[in-house]
Amino acid sequence: MLSLASWYASVKAWSPPLTFLLCALTIIALARRIGSSTEHLARHLGSTLGALLSATFGNSVELILSIAALRAGLYRVVQASIVGSVLANLLLTLGVCMMIGGVTQKVQVFSRARAGLNSVMLFIAVFGLSMTSLYQYSGTHAGHAKALGVSISIVFLLIYALGFVFSFFTHRSFLVPAESLGGQERQPGSLFPHMVELIVATILVSIVSEGIVGSIVPLSARFGISEPFVGMILLPLIGIAPEFFSAILLARRGNLDGSMEIGLGSSLQIALFVAPALVLTDTAMRGKFTLVFTPVEVLVLFLSTLLVSLVSLDGETHWYEGMMVTAAYVMLGLLFFFQ
Repeated sequence: MLSLASWYASVKAWSPPLTFLLCALTIIALARRIGSSTEHLARHLGSTLGALLSATFGNSVELILSIAALRAGLYRVVQASIVGSVLANLLLTLGVCMMIGGVTQKVQVFSRARAGLNSVMLFIAVFGLSMTSLYQYSGTHAGHAKALGVSISIVFLLIYALGFVFSFFTHRSFLVPAESLGGQERQPGSLFPHMVELIVATILVSIVSEGIVGSIVPLSARFGISEPFVGMILLPLIGIAPEFFSAILLARRGNLDGSMEIGLGSSLQIALFVAPALVLTDTAMRGKFTLVFTPVEVLVLFLSTLLVSLVSLDGETHWYEGMMVTAAYVMLGLLFFFQ
């Protein structure tokens, strides 16, 4: 019903706030179905293929929304949404999970090996995302920023693919506790219903995303909200909703490792998979999208990565650290609101 209402609202040109709200609620509900279908398929396919499937569809909502925005020419919204999605997963998801887990556990323990690897990959991602911006602002042959972004995107995809080889083949026992290595057998059952649900939900998201993207400009004009703020805060909060609630459920059960894997893993998927996929897609569409971010966006990416790396350094955390990480996200939201 929400899908039909959202489509009708966008076609009949209802008020931008109502259209945005309906489309946002619809996408959150559909993203939940995508996550549920992917989880069931992953159980049937086994750990390795399941992990690959989860990684591919885990951020499909952000990818579809961004492609719709690219088609509408909202390049700044897409650039801001890349940074915003990384920050939301990195600071908001992790911070809230640390606070919720800290309610029942005085000190929470997680895998230092996995957190360390993710921190290094995050630094590499921020390093790569910064290169095109530094090149553009240097003023030297800045006309090649598009070509540089395409080249870095290919490197990102290579790093992302090799990360699977490292995590699930060459160093699987190093990153996964020994007791869980034998517990990821395939589960019997039919794949067809879950595949149909996944395909239908993905198609509906692509339809509804046109409505939410079409309401961004009128919404910004009516309430005086900048388009970068919409991309930096509002769209990421819609896109990460399913992962956010899944991570909270794990934190309530005392599984902070799982929560951190969702938060850090989703940030890495955005930076190393979604961002380069958008660059290559836009190149195929002969667009003008580049990975050129503002100096403020580059700085907050670096500072946020540094903060999470410091928090995960000792393999332990508590609710107060979670509160500070969440507060950092709130302060960044205020920064971009008043910018």
